Amino acid sequence: MMQTIIIIGGGIGGAATALALSHAGLEPVVYERTQALREVGAGIALWANATHVLKNLGLLEDAIRVGALTSNYQFNSQQGKELVDIAIDRFELPVIGIHRAELHQLLWRRVAEEKFVLGETFERFEHRDNRVVAHFTSGLQVEGDALIGADGLRSQVRTALLGNNPPQYRNFKTWRGLTDYVPREYRSGYIQEFLGDGKGFGFMKLGQGKMYWYAAATAPEAQPDAAMGRKKELEIMYQDWFPAIPELISATDETQILTTDLYDRPPTQPWSHQNITLLGDAAHPMLPTMGQGACTALEDAYVIAQCLKAQPDPNLAFQQYEALRFPRTKAIVEASLRSAKMGELANPLAVGLRNRFMQLMGAAIGRSFTSFHAYRA
Repeated sequence: MMQTIIIIGGGIGGAATALALSHAGLEPVVYERTQALREVGAGIALWANATHVLKNLGLLEDAIRVGALTSNYQFNSQQGKELVDIAIDRFELPVIGIHRAELHQLLWRRVAEEKFVLGETFERFEHRDNRVVAHFTSGLQVEGDALIGADGLRSQVRTALLGNNPPQYRNFKTWRGLTDYVPREYRSGYIQEFLGDGKGFGFMKLGQGKMYWYAAATAPEAQPDAAMGRKKELEIMYQDWFPAIPELISATDETQILTTDLYDRPPTQPWSHQNITLLGDAAHPMLPTMGQGACTALEDAYVIAQCLKAQPDPNLAFQQYEALRFPRTKAIVEASLRSAKMGELANPLAVGLRNRFMQLMGAAIGRSFTSFHAYRA
């Protein structure tokens, strides 16, 4: 009999898992608390390690069609002086800039509609013999052979499995914007990032002529928007930066600017117990500085499906999945935190030294990027 796998959370990780499990001949059902399948956020870069997964799921050509091919990652001073320029198009697979919502649609459109159950909030689980029963706040109870928590940073499955241990705030808030405006100084195919004193800014091209930009600044946790509004606040914060930056902020409608605080978790095991496991941000939330959050969730989805296909006992399959995924995700979580700490520097002397260090270490920085992107799930 085909195994039924309960997936909690219908975001990118949950949708990718459903698709990968379907390809592997299993029976996934996704339970999502929102009433509609939609992905908020703005842009992401799908590095070669992620486009490899899309290729294996039959989605690469579609992603190229709705995204933008990316060739270089460039770090600059806040005034635009180049520090490092890394070629990222040297793999057998492309790097794609894509809107999160576009990627989400590509994934869930390939999964049968009846596999998604919307408007159901996970509450707890229990074991019955060698099966698992998920309980939802509506009173719904669902039984399956295994359960995967793909329900994000504040995962209820994680809390039920491992206890309520909140994620760690990392002293940064971030803003993300989307606009049709393409600055004159934009270099085609580039992700361009600018580093200043306790602040950073970056932008890249997505599909359909959209520009995606992101800003980060040190801030206390849960800091409210300034009274003048987030757009005006950003215009003032970045008024004397590289000219394309204030132009991009000015060209963005305030409703298209999202803000979030940045959290991660120090990597710890286990994140699986018997026939229950975690995936993506529920298992290993990371800061966005290496651009690997969604990419590692795609890797997780593919690996978990391969493990369940090879090993029919979910207890053993989830042990194997965690053993395969923990060392890699731990390295990326830690590298992302180190990168963020470089961005916290606010003293002008320290900022100058960091920039000089990056110029001297350009080749090593390029090699570290290559090592992360060379992985194939």
